[in-house]
Amino acid sequence: MAGSVDKLLRTAQTQAKSGAFREAEATYRELLARFPANKRAQAGLAELAATVANAVGREPPRQLIGQLFALKRAGRDRDMVALVKKARMQFPRSLALLEIHANGLSALNDREGAAALYRELTKLNPLNPDYFGNLGNELMLLGKYDEAEDAYERILELQPTNPVALNNLGNVKNRLEFNKEALDHYEAAVKAAPNYVEARLNLAETLLSYGDVAKAGQQVEEVLKIDPGNLYARTKGAIVTARMGDKEASREQIEAVLAIEPHFGPALKVKAGNHTFVKDDPFFGVMDVALQDPTIVGKDRANLEFTLGRARNDLDEPEAAFAHFARGNAIRKELVGYHISKDEKLFAEIKAGFAEPRPALPAETGQGPDPIFILGMPRSGTTLVEQIVTAHPMVAPGGELTDLGTGLRRFDWADPNGLQEIGPELRASYRETLKSLAGDKPYVTDKMPLNFRFIGVIKVLFPDAKIINLHRDPRAVLWSIYHHNFASDGNAYAHDLDDLVDYWHLYKDMMAHWNALYPGQIFDLKYEALTEDPDTVIRSLIDYLGLPWDEACLRPQDNKRVAKTASREQVKKPIYKGSSNAWQKYRPFVEKAFSRLDVWTDA
Repeated sequence: MAGSVDKLLRTAQTQAKSGAFREAEATYRELLARFPANKRAQAGLAELAATVANAVGREPPRQLIGQLFALKRAGRDRDMVALVKKARMQFPRSLALLEIHANGLSALNDREGAAALYRELTKLNPLNPDYFGNLGNELMLLGKYDEAEDAYERILELQPTNPVALNNLGNVKNRLEFNKEALDHYEAAVKAAPNYVEARLNLAETLLSYGDVAKAGQQVEEVLKIDPGNLYARTKGAIVTARMGDKEASREQIEAVLAIEPHFGPALKVKAGNHTFVKDDPFFGVMDVALQDPTIVGKDRANLEFTLGRARNDLDEPEAAFAHFARGNAIRKELVGYHISKDEKLFAEIKAGFAEPRPALPAETGQGPDPIFILGMPRSGTTLVEQIVTAHPMVAPGGELTDLGTGLRRFDWADPNGLQEIGPELRASYRETLKSLAGDKPYVTDKMPLNFRFIGVIKVLFPDAKIINLHRDPRAVLWSIYHHNFASDGNAYAHDLDDLVDYWHLYKDMMAHWNALYPGQIFDLKYEALTEDPDTVIRSLIDYLGLPWDEACLRPQDNKRVAKTASREQVKKPIYKGSSNAWQKYRPFVEKAFSRLDVWTDA
């Protein structure tokens, strides 16, 4: 055994001397995984870190570093960047100057430039977690979530319980709408650092998205023990109170927050959301003053714009409403850094990967329950159809499951054997999710709309699965998306009318591809037909699903399950006509973009 230890130590030392620092680190960590208390390996790893830090290059004199920091303290970031550029010509491999340069570019909002320099730093010293953390933060701001995830995960390789990296990974998962994984990371961050307020607040928010109000409230209480004056926690506490049914107490809590900070964006959003605006309402003035506050930025500012847009819409003031919606969406688009080319590339790769149907996986043993997929564009009626289907006693509600999106996020669509390799594990994991939701029912719905991208995969994993695709007038769909303030960033295409039209065409083209590949296997349900003649359409739908008829399916408003998506209020009402015409009063503002739509009038 000793010989094996000595051999690994010698290997690590040889690798370090030759400059193969990552290989040396891996060898030391392999040894420590087997013998965690080995002091020579611990000392070797520490020495390796010092060697890497000192081996990069000659550092500048302290006087120059002091001058750069003085410029930083004075807020003269542009002057600091100009000086550090000159200094780096003299000391080209200085880690200190490179880091100062990256920090300066970040302060100047040059995200691409800062990310490039932090990436260089991680290569020069791959054992410094701070470099990976700063890189991840810049990548998050650029909307490059996959790369940010890699950076944060590298930190956890170096420091497995680093609470900031765990929290940041949770943020990545939330941006990608992988809420269960986000929840796991936030919980791990809180476990690693119980006084970490930001992680607890993120955990509370995610728990609320799951409808777990009691646990969310516990997290808020813990934050207020740590920081009694935290306005975010007090606002979140008011939301919890309202969700628990005490709206008057919630209102008082919000007013208490606004008495401390009258322009506090999250509290204003809550108050405005519960406020019934009237013409010439003085609260409009309060909100307009808040929008003049330069400290209200990012999502807080977008939230206020969307709230005012909805209020002006309710008062039938479309010009003022549209101006607010446009400004709110512009902020959201800048925050996510979206470009339609990203989705154009993904859709092309999926279609090329499924130029023809791929073979189904071998049949499972002991399978069940079975999924029912309800998909299409967001805001096309998927929530209503799930209410209809889950009114049936044999079907349990699954809501918007993220399993497929999570499992396929980095899938190589060009790999002909890829699904045969990852498919069994992905299917097994998905089945476990269904089992956790089914109770004693044989079917579970999955109404994640964007699963329309993955119909080919669905047919490989579950060849007999029922798939319902929602059709709706695209003008109604796109307007509904555009003026809705989504909580997450998963629908990044939603914040620009031209992007929305382009994305609609990608959806339409993708569905034509799947229908050609799997003729007669997808149930195309027209939303307008459903509202015109619900009895006929619903009976046809239940027949397609192979379920015995149940009259409860005609009364989705009586379904006691709680819808968690943006359409939860609408589905409490009986099926009604006319909702597809709401866009028309905004015709002057959307007709240029919408003129590129080929409106579907056929199934």
